[in-house]
Amino acid sequence: MTAIKEKEFRFQGLDLRTEMWLGLAILPILVTVLAGLFYLLKTVLSFNLLKIPRGLIVVVVLGTSLFSIHWLAKLIRDKTWIVRVTADRLLIRFRRRQFDIPLDSIREIKNLGSTEHRYLSFFTTDGQTVRIRVGNGAMTPFSKKEDIQTVDDLITHLKPYMDKYFNKKELRNKINQYPFPHCGVYIVKSEPLTYRWIEKLTPGQVILLIFGGGVAFIVLLLQVLFYYIDHKS
Repeated sequence: MTAIKEKEFRFQGLDLRTEMWLGLAILPILVTVLAGLFYLLKTVLSFNLLKIPRGLIVVVVLGTSLFSIHWLAKLIRDKTWIVRVTADRLLIRFRRRQFDIPLDSIREIKNLGSTEHRYLSFFTTDGQTVRIRVGNGAMTPFSKKEDIQTVDDLITHLKPYMDKYFNKKELRNKINQYPFPHCGVYIVKSEPLTYRWIEKLTPGQVILLIFGGGVAFIVLLLQVLFYYIDHKS
């Protein structure tokens, strides 16, 4: 086995469960803000709600979402990940959860994201899954730039081991294959390289898929809102 020096890494971030909670928590805030806005316009200002520009509602939705996720992220107190690398295992702790992962049990490592966030995940042969989320972007405001660098340092520390025992997938769906050091999906050499359907798409197809989904969500939300307005007018 490739020798790995023992080292500990500490950084601020979230796990997948908490990140999903943040996303869902935005919805009731968004509904409350829109309901309050419509009530103010109709009851206090006697404004015809059907004349509200659709573009204004989109701006309110986006602005409220960004403000809410920043506010909610600040309410989360314990965001510290501790990853200790030893010669033969990873010892990971996040809040009350602890993971003892032998290096030879790791079957897949995902190190994805962009210049502003990192989605680092470990999958093992015995069913353990660790999903680390670190970012300082508009939609991932739960870390600092130094935390992102620490995650990069962690992967750099593991890279000699990964080079020896893992193969890297060639992903067609990324516009920039190297947005940050060691970005990619790594599969242990004892398993064949297989590609999920989204990994086979081109960057243009992925952008179209995401854009289409976002437009569909906004259109659906607006339809519900204006259905409510029509029946209350």
